[in-house]
Amino acid sequence: MKASLKSQAKLSHEVDELRTELQEAHATLDAIRNGAVDALVVSGKSGEQIFSLINTDQPYRILLEEMSEGALTVTPDGLILFSNKRFAEMVKSPLKNVIGCNLQKWLDPEHLKILESLLSEDSKEKHRGELLLVTVNGDRVPIYISIAKVRVGKEADIFCLVATDLTEVKHIEAIVAAKKMALAALTASQELQESFEESIKAIANTVESRDEYTAGHMRRVGQLAPAIARELGLSEETIHGIELASTIHDVGKISIPVEILTKPAKLSKVEYLLIQTHTEAGYDIIKKIKFPWPIALLILQHHERMDGSGYPQGLKGEEILLGARIIAVADVIEAMVSRRPYRSELGIDAALAEIRQGRGTLYDPAVVDACVLLFEEKGFSFAFSPSPLS
Repeated sequence: MKASLKSQAKLSHEVDELRTELQEAHATLDAIRNGAVDALVVSGKSGEQIFSLINTDQPYRILLEEMSEGALTVTPDGLILFSNKRFAEMVKSPLKNVIGCNLQKWLDPEHLKILESLLSEDSKEKHRGELLLVTVNGDRVPIYISIAKVRVGKEADIFCLVATDLTEVKHIEAIVAAKKMALAALTASQELQESFEESIKAIANTVESRDEYTAGHMRRVGQLAPAIARELGLSEETIHGIELASTIHDVGKISIPVEILTKPAKLSKVEYLLIQTHTEAGYDIIKKIKFPWPIALLILQHHERMDGSGYPQGLKGEEILLGARIIAVADVIEAMVSRRPYRSELGIDAALAEIRQGRGTLYDPAVVDACVLLFEEKGFSFAFSPSPLS
């Protein structure tokens, strides 16, 4: 009997405890529903579940610390209330030295007005802009900043800032800009090159319309001279200049009466002296055109000789431009293998014998050797075809 009474008393006590716990649970739920407690009630298949909002900002803090952008909370006057590690890394400073100081400390002086504008009290929308951070060691770091105003309480405002490092972006932009500039320069260079070549063509066509023999001679010298230059290992840019110069090297002959140029007999001394003026006449014509190569000088010097016996200046050895020494040899070879108004062609053997005999005295030894190699071992031959310039 006593055991039964004891059991009833225990059961009654447990019921009272359950009733109390149930009342507390109902009170808690009411408080949650009324917003008095930081928690969230979620209804599901298994009934209502309660999620406490205490420490729910922890995942957001982790997110802020792990994000690749810098994150800040600042007051309207720029005081930093919060900073993540990434922003501290941007300015190369310990985090403890960032929080509590003014954001202006980390900005390029020329960008302070931009920050002031972005933090303006009149700003009601999210603002964005580019700023320049200054690191502890004075480096400049370009950033893209996004700012949003947040109302805290009834009166206080703070600003949440997200800063994205633009260093790589600026680097890529610089590369792209450089490529665009290079492309523009290349295009301009190509257009200029085409302009130069059009000028050369116009000059050559002018000569051809007056004296077909001289025009054909220049075209063929324009084939051999660059081949010699290439055999000597000169740069393609230099070779191109020599090619253009050799194509019009006798342009000064337009100042010589055509009757003298096509005379079928040997020239008189006076006529020969008149012919010699063509180098200076050609120089005077071409020197007014701004070529990137010394074309006018190559034309002026292509009859100079290594021992000083040439004309018009009597230059010797290295005083003569290499391009002119190359054109000189090509000029002699072409003249001897071609028919002249006063004689028939002499042939390549006679032409090669001539430059071999004058090697070192009249003609540059290296140029002679390269020319001989082209004909005797590499199968060079002139293309006696109609003008490609017409």
